[in-house]
Amino acid sequence: MEKQRGQVLVLLAVGIPVLLAFVALAVDGGHWVWRTIEARNAVNVACVSAANTVWHGGNGYSAFQSSLQENGIAPEAYAPNEGTGLGLTRGYEYEGFGPSIRTALKYEIGTFFLQIVGWDSLPVVAHERCTTTGAFITPIAVKTSAFNDSLNNGTWIQVVGQGSEADIDSGENYRGVIFPFLWCVEGPGNYTPDTNCAYAAPFWPAEESPPSAQTLKNLLADYCWAGLCNRVYAPVGMRLATVSGTSDNQLCKAATDAGLTVGRDFVAIIYDGEVISPDPSYGGWENIGVLGWGTFTVVDLQPNDNNCNSLVAVATGGIYSSPQQIPDEMFPRDIPWDAQGGW
Repeated sequence: MEKQRGQVLVLLAVGIPVLLAFVALAVDGGHWVWRTIEARNAVNVACVSAANTVWHGGNGYSAFQSSLQENGIAPEAYAPNEGTGLGLTRGYEYEGFGPSIRTALKYEIGTFFLQIVGWDSLPVVAHERCTTTGAFITPIAVKTSAFNDSLNNGTWIQVVGQGSEADIDSGENYRGVIFPFLWCVEGPGNYTPDTNCAYAAPFWPAEESPPSAQTLKNLLADYCWAGLCNRVYAPVGMRLATVSGTSDNQLCKAATDAGLTVGRDFVAIIYDGEVISPDPSYGGWENIGVLGWGTFTVVDLQPNDNNCNSLVAVATGGIYSSPQQIPDEMFPRDIPWDAQGGW
């Protein structure tokens, strides 16, 4: 009997600490999970708030701070910055005109029962990345006849490459893509639209005038297909230079490489269907006139996803007189931390 009593005491001596450890894990672990979810929700809201503020021309960091403070997050959780890029573990990171904002929270929470085993605190970490480009505003311009047919009847229309030709185009060069940063106007400082494109006014990211076509195509690939065409956008009525001398396959590949694949929502310019060829004495910048913007969804890549000559879409909304009027669901949102390309 004494032997059994001794065994029970040994078991109790071992079992009670083990039981306490499990209780500690359950209580403190549950508290840690709850606080981590709280941090993730807070940083998600703050990230989107910052991105939306940047999209509208405001101070993203101020919006980030305000949002976190409203959700009870202490300043030491997000400042000073720790790490950078994919390695950001605390703070706010945004380079002017960049396509995204990275945000991260990192702080310690006190424990209750885990102090018994020497754990006084647990780390809470959360991060979020958001696009600053608003909707995926592309360098695509769709003729109004095709846009109206698609919006009113649900018709699938070809918007890039083969099948995206203008209704009127003496040069027969247009394949659905424009240079949103090259405005055809009357002269330097005089931004009156000019069908003869007397002066090709460069806007960010273009700097030189007259620019070379290859320089413009490189900028198109590096910036606009990446979703940054909304940084400086042309007003309704402006004339924009069109892209020519590029194959259907190259244009379609540029679009898909940037993320325009089946199911992807995007924004494109709507124009009246006519490409104007300037009088030869003025040069060669063929151009279209901006009527507004429309929203679309990619529905097909023809003839196939891996080697397309035509990007096919259906119109979902518009015509909007400014990108700022595009519905909120098209705008800043969270994206994968390690996302590449257009969003």
